Amino acid sequence: MFTIEQNITARQIRSGDVFVLHGHTRTADGPAWPTALQGHVHIRFDGGGEAVVQADRPLTVTRQVATA
Repeated sequence: MFTIEQNITARQIRSGDVFVLHGHTRTADGPAWPTALQGHVHIRFDGGGEAVVQADRPLTVTRQVATA
């Protein structure tokens, strides 16, 4: 496994992604999923907590990638 850094939108968050949101480093507990609020996604964090953010919000994530 190795670590990569990617620029994505919030709707592309996956479990284990590490990113900065509102000045805090967060780790996603699962994938982002749509909310009833159109154009927004819900993200749950490892260790508790969650956020609802605009789906198109740009984020830089650190992601673990398996080697072949």
